[in-house]
Amino acid sequence: LPIVAGKDMVEFIKSKNGMVWFGTYRVLIGYDGKQFKMFNTDSLGLNDTTEALHIRCIMEDSKGNLWFGNNAGGSPIGGIGVLKYDGKEFIHFTKQHQLRKKDTKGNSLDRVFSIGEDASGNIWFGTVESGVWRYDGNSVKNFTTDDGLESKHIWKIYKSKQGELWLGGATPSGVFRFNGKSFERIY
Repeated sequence: LPIVAGKDMVEFIKSKNGMVWFGTYRVLIGYDGKQFKMFNTDSLGLNDTTEALHIRCIMEDSKGNLWFGNNAGGSPIGGIGVLKYDGKEFIHFTKQHQLRKKDTKGNSLDRVFSIGEDASGNIWFGTVESGVWRYDGNSVKNFTTDDGLESKHIWKIYKSKQGELWLGGATPSGVFRFNGKSFERIY
């Protein structure tokens, strides 16, 4: 097991099946209580010269899929966006939907800092430069200032007990709530 020290450890969760997942800047580690599973750039099928592993967030959805948000913003190669793990294989979600910065002229899903799920089962991705994205199981939609979301940098996604979707943003900072169609600034 590699040493995972303070600045390298970013996020960890315990999944419904009891597996504990640790996301770091260099490796993804799963622990079932007896043994470790480790995934790095090579084992995830990433190209180390154009794709860097730098996990910022982990979320398990209501179907048991794990979602990993990746950001390598300080790297000249940028982030790789979102990886999805269904328990058997990893899918490079951002690449699959052609939302890499190099593949699109507009906003990208390269630099992901937060992931959440709403009451309807939609998966939301908060980015550093491109607002927030919603995946409904078929298509991906980007929400920006045109949709009332004043912040391009979404640090946190939270679903309230009432099922409301709340976002914490920076640059400019604020708290935003989704009303079903657009976002409203709460603070």
